[in-house]
Amino acid sequence: MTTFYICRHGESESNKNGRLMGWLDSPLTDEGVKNAESSANKLAGVAFDKIVSSDLGRAFTTAYIISRKFNYTSEIERYKGLREVAYGDIANMPYSAYPELSPEENAKYAPPNGESLEQMEARAVKCIMDIANQNPDKTILIVTHDGVINAVKSVFKKQNIGTTDQDPHNPHDFVAKFAMDNDQINSFKEVK
Repeated sequence: MTTFYICRHGESESNKNGRLMGWLDSPLTDEGVKNAESSANKLAGVAFDKIVSSDLGRAFTTAYIISRKFNYTSEIERYKGLREVAYGDIANMPYSAYPELSPEENAKYAPPNGESLEQMEARAVKCIMDIANQNPDKTILIVTHDGVINAVKSVFKKQNIGTTDQDPHNPHDFVAKFAMDNDQINSFKEVK
């Protein structure tokens, strides 16, 4: 069994300005740095064997801030599989550019040149399974995006990703703990 802690990156400029980013990048705001520090405080006392993050800068920067609080000196491994959903042609547009959809439609909707939430969920969960299989009995921190956190929640709850995505966003200092065993997520609990 592999134990994971998963947290969302701190607030970025695009979050602050209400823009869809997906695979584009945006630096952390001052508040985003505070979010990363808040996440680190929630993780106090946890001994990590490894820290991994999305390869996008806002997640990696958050992982770096957290790693400094733990005097973590190993390399932070970056994975493209842990990226947010690709918004394609609507990336960098206001949140309102994303259409109003039912949960079922939301799960399958792919913007032009982008990917659907279902595609992102499959990609991200496979990436996490691969990390788990390579690191049995380890404790790993994942720093990633709102969509990836929702993907893990959806799989654990056996819920449609389109439904989970329409819940309120996870705060920028969101932290949760989950366990993966035999390619199954068998627990998921927010850390406060």
